[in-house]
Amino acid sequence: MSQRKPSQAGLLLWMYVMNKFLDTAAAASLTLSITHCVIREYINITCYWETSDHHLNASSYRLQINKTFCESKESYNNVGVCETRGSSCSVQPIDSALHCFRAEVLAYTHTGSIRSPLYFFNGPESVKLPPPQIKHLQPSAGCLHVVWGMIDRFSEEEKKHIRLQVEFTTHDQTRSQTIQAYSSETLKLCHLHPGSKYTVRLRAQDDRAYAHWSSWTSIDTTTAENVPSAAPRLWRHIQPAEEAGKRRLTLLWKPVSWPEVNGVVLSYSVSCRSELDSSQWTCGALNASRNFCVLAVSADPCQCILTATNSAGTSPPAHIYIPAHTDAELPPPQNISVIPLDDTRLKVEWTAALNQSESGFVLQWSSVPHSGPAGLHWEHVNKTARSFNLTGLLPEVPYNLSVVSLHGRRAGSDKSVIAFTREGAPSVGPKMTVLKTSSSVVLLKWEPVPIEKLRGFIQNYTVLYSINGKSEQAYTRAEQISLRGLTAGTYNMCVMAHTAVGGAAGPWHMVAVGLEDVQVIPILLCSLLLSFLILIIPLCLRVRIKQCLCPTVPDASKSSLSVWSNTKPCQQHTLTSTVSSIISIAQATSYQGYAEKDYVPVQELTYHTVRHDDNEADTKTNGTGTYLDPKPAPTQAFPAHLLNQSYNKPDQVSPAGYTEDLFDSLFSCERNPVDLSSYIHVSQSYVPFVTTVDAYRTPDECSRFLQVLPEDTNI
Repeated sequence: MSQRKPSQAGLLLWMYVMNKFLDTAAAASLTLSITHCVIREYINITCYWETSDHHLNASSYRLQINKTFCESKESYNNVGVCETRGSSCSVQPIDSALHCFRAEVLAYTHTGSIRSPLYFFNGPESVKLPPPQIKHLQPSAGCLHVVWGMIDRFSEEEKKHIRLQVEFTTHDQTRSQTIQAYSSETLKLCHLHPGSKYTVRLRAQDDRAYAHWSSWTSIDTTTAENVPSAAPRLWRHIQPAEEAGKRRLTLLWKPVSWPEVNGVVLSYSVSCRSELDSSQWTCGALNASRNFCVLAVSADPCQCILTATNSAGTSPPAHIYIPAHTDAELPPPQNISVIPLDDTRLKVEWTAALNQSESGFVLQWSSVPHSGPAGLHWEHVNKTARSFNLTGLLPEVPYNLSVVSLHGRRAGSDKSVIAFTREGAPSVGPKMTVLKTSSSVVLLKWEPVPIEKLRGFIQNYTVLYSINGKSEQAYTRAEQISLRGLTAGTYNMCVMAHTAVGGAAGPWHMVAVGLEDVQVIPILLCSLLLSFLILIIPLCLRVRIKQCLCPTVPDASKSSLSVWSNTKPCQQHTLTSTVSSIISIAQATSYQGYAEKDYVPVQELTYHTVRHDDNEADTKTNGTGTYLDPKPAPTQAFPAHLLNQSYNKPDQVSPAGYTEDLFDSLFSCERNPVDLSSYIHVSQSYVPFVTTVDAYRTPDECSRFLQVLPEDTNI
């Protein structure tokens, strides 16, 4: 037991010694070195270092700087010490840079410390000057005066070593120059562009410290404007106008390019003048943001002028010739082709027309559908060009491209193509129409997809149709197709449009096949219309139908028969038969529509019966009948209390099975001359059918009425 303990202790001691040896070896293999030191005179000294092991994980660093003799590098005087956890540290302050210095860095790690090799540097060669200050800028025509200065004061000996670097930048064009700083404290920068915005920057350097420039000091300024030295670029688009004898002319222009613009354009002026008369058209002064103008000019040739104006004056005019409406057009380029470069670029190539001398070309392009003058883009190219790259385009958008040849001041006709930078599937499908169906054939036609929704070039169409769960399809490049050999039934059909990328289906339709060209939808529409008429006609004629089924009940109290009075007993039923004949005539005529007759006023005949009295002088009787009194009775023939009730004479019995005639029962006469107490009565069962004797009767009625009266009746 005692022997094992010394063995374990020795093992632990051996492991400790080996770890120390390995750590020392690892530390010795690490490289810690100072890269450079920078002196900011009268401010500080900053040194930078690095190590070969980026995972050193040093807890801290300690920088020490001493002064030394430049020749012997001995007799060190302490300048300062600083500690940091980073890779640089500054010792401050220092009195002067005109010395030689020595620097070293000590790194503390968890295994010990690491010391860098000594780093010697000369003060003047390590000086970094403070940035110069720009005190004032004074622009003039084509020049710029820069007044500058330094924060620190330098001796005359030090000023000889200070250099100044100047940069002035405009429109991504940079020019710079380096001068002796204190040769003049006012810098004059000339050959600048008028009306241009410049950025001026300054920095300084001690020429002995060639590796250290000060930081930049910058300021923005604009030079004085001048009159534009070039005219704007002008183009035109001619199309017919609605007004007779006029053409719609759209003038388009591009701003004067830099540096010829010499300032900021404030407005444009556009005008056109006829070459045959004094007619003139103008858009007036237009805002600088406008780039087009629309005029209605005559059919004669005319000349158009465009100028740009800034604060210094007006540019030279840009001219363009508008030919007469009847002038023959010059030929366009022979061929034009388009090559997609990427999603935003197209390369357009063309071939010039034969036997033509071009002075240039104009390339035009716009997205489809055309969005007006603001959406038309164009570019002038020289006469030797045969291709042009368009940029800033969008994928899956159709573009209309055209090339126009220029011949002096005249332009030829254009040649156009449609192109895509990248194709896509259509956004909608075609709309199908059924032209004809028969027992086994369907003729279909569809509208082409609008070009702005195509997103590519149509490769072919697919017709899909299905019935009873069975699907079929047919292919075609045309915009119509005839499907043959179909079985009878109702099909679901649609059309798909395909580009190189994909396809899109249009709306589905139900098509009936095998109904002898009779369409299902028209049949349904006709059925619905017929049902509607069947329902609406009775509703509109409900009043007339009601009158036919339930006629208006006449009021018997208003009939002319109501004025009849009691009369003598009839002998041999002469009066009874006469009255029955009259009522029969009335019954026959009461069902004739009054609206169909022409009424003629006739004299109303009133009858009454009176009791027999031998002493009455006005009544004449004989063995055959009773004469009518020509005088109308002054009293009503039917008492009011008898109009709505049935009245039977005493001891009168109707034989069984006997039914009185509807009108014969209206009046009853007693044959016995002794019993004259009976009255003419109205049967309650007949009251609803009594018709009023109108004061107006037709001549035919009057004739029939007179024929039934006895010959000895006086009217």
